[in-house]
Amino acid sequence: MFTSAVEAAPMNKCVVNGTVTFQQTPCPSAQVRNPPSIEELNAAEKKKRAAQAEAQAAKQTTQPHATSLSGSPAATVSGFTCDGRIHCSQMRSCAEAKYFLAHCPGVKMDGNRDGTPCEQQWCSR
Repeated sequence: MFTSAVEAAPMNKCVVNGTVTFQQTPCPSAQVRNPPSIEELNAAEKKKRAAQAEAQAAKQTTQPHATSLSGSPAATVSGFTCDGRIHCSQMRSCAEAKYFLAHCPGVKMDGNRDGTPCEQQWCSR
């Protein structure tokens, strides 16, 4: 059986002005799409993490008896608990990082020892 090169080439299904067309070239786009900058991606990630932290904080404040990973009761202040996390990458907000720095042992979140944790990720001045 013989197949021509035209039949073997991949086809693109395009919708242009409400009309469906099939073509071998990519579909045309009237909108220019620029890739997001690093700053835009970081801002979106920071916003996403802050929203997750707020949701987690709200969830933790509604739970009367929080426990740590070891299963022992943990003190809750501002809805956060010492649970073994020690790095900024594990935090979800500046408030959470400040709580861990003030209340939890062995944290590694204040490299310049100025009292402000996670300055590049969460607690920028």
